[in-house]
Amino acid sequence: MLPRSLRVKIALSSMALLTLMMLVFCFVLYDRLFSDLYSQLDSLLQSRAAGVTDAIDTYWEVEKLEASREGADVRAFNKAGNINFIKIAQRWVNEESNKPDLLNIIVQIFDARGRLIASSKNIGRSIIFPDDLFQTALLGNSRFDTVAVPFGSDRLTILRVFTKPVIEDNSATYIVQVASPLTALENALDDLKHLLTVMLPLLILFTGLVGWVLAKLSLRPVDRMTKAVQQITAQSLRQRIPEPDTRDEIQRLAVTFNNMLARLDLSFESQRHFLQDASHELKTPLTILEGEMSVALKRQRSTEEYEAVLRSGLEEIERLTRIVHNLLTLARLDDREIVLQRQSVDLAALACSVLEDMQVLADQKAVGLTCKAKQAVSVVADEQYLRQVLINIISNAVKYTPEGGAVSVDVLPGRDSAAVIVRDTGIGIKAEDIPFIFDRFYRAEVSRSSAGFGLGLSIAKSIVEAHGGSISLQSAPGQGSTFTITLPLESSNKKSR
Repeated sequence: MLPRSLRVKIALSSMALLTLMMLVFCFVLYDRLFSDLYSQLDSLLQSRAAGVTDAIDTYWEVEKLEASREGADVRAFNKAGNINFIKIAQRWVNEESNKPDLLNIIVQIFDARGRLIASSKNIGRSIIFPDDLFQTALLGNSRFDTVAVPFGSDRLTILRVFTKPVIEDNSATYIVQVASPLTALENALDDLKHLLTVMLPLLILFTGLVGWVLAKLSLRPVDRMTKAVQQITAQSLRQRIPEPDTRDEIQRLAVTFNNMLARLDLSFESQRHFLQDASHELKTPLTILEGEMSVALKRQRSTEEYEAVLRSGLEEIERLTRIVHNLLTLARLDDREIVLQRQSVDLAALACSVLEDMQVLADQKAVGLTCKAKQAVSVVADEQYLRQVLINIISNAVKYTPEGGAVSVDVLPGRDSAAVIVRDTGIGIKAEDIPFIFDRFYRAEVSRSSAGFGLGLSIAKSIVEAHGGSISLQSAPGQGSTFTITLPLESSNKKSR
């Protein structure tokens, strides 16, 4: 079963990563040390072989010089098969092989036929190497080999061997072979392997422990946040989790979570107000219906009285229907269930058409209506819903404008958008009411006694925003109100597509 704790996962991940890195490091270190040690040993053997060759040649030259002084023919001094050269080689080996720089070096000298003519005293007896070691040397080429040969008490010893032919007159006159046991080299590599075998697990375990401790310290704020979150319920959404002053991802997580709680609190509060306001608005017509029905049933009444009760009840039912219809419209707009039937709409013509429909309502209050939109302005919109927005805004303007007042509508095209401006000379709205005027069921104090449910502006705002636009209000008590609806132009929609 895999561990579920994040700190354990971090510790195990760090251990796994370190293990992989250390294995690669150990392999590279071992390989590099192996190559360096062999390279140093090979360089040493080459140096010792060159020293042996130079020393024997020096002995031979001295011998030739003394012989020439005694009248001997120097041309007869040929190293190949010469008994004097063999003696010189044996003498040099006997005299020089015990020197400090040759203590761990085995020296053997062979003639041009591969026969041993001299060997170091430090090996006790001659070592017979495999014949194939001489094949390349007899052809005039030096070579390195690693061989296992019986040494001492017939035990196999690994030797590094360098075989070098001495070339004179384009042929090998004799062969120098130097060798060194690999015991020290292999002991050094074994020591390294043992050290790495012991240290690697300890280092990995230590890293895992340190990773676990660091993860625990790093995640401690998360534990506190978790405990705080567990205490938050729908009734305590105003509670906040502690924000650590770490300036890292955990702090950003805490800030983000607190922001989410604030939004949830606002949403829950809005839902509570919505339910309270909806209950209040629905309760009023239901109470009227209940009261009228109860009064009608207390005694026998005339046909006219029953008819009046039924008409009054029908009015309340129509009021309930409008409330429910508006609520459903808002809910569908919130959930984006309404599919807008977008088409090209002349915004100026639509605004003037709605203004003409409001003429009857305006005439009842002697309110003057003026359509200032003269230039055609095309937008891509659902004409039915856009008409509903204009009806809600203009009907409100007429409703709250006193007799003899005026309402005007203008459509102004911009660079990427068009603005519908509805102005009235009505009673105006207080500054403290303006931020909430588009909230559901909200009605300013001056309109509390008027008919309506406080949903018209909310529906208008939702429809405009569904079209990618915006709606705003400027107003002051006694100075009228100005609603501005902004919608993208048809040309800007084509560019965005």
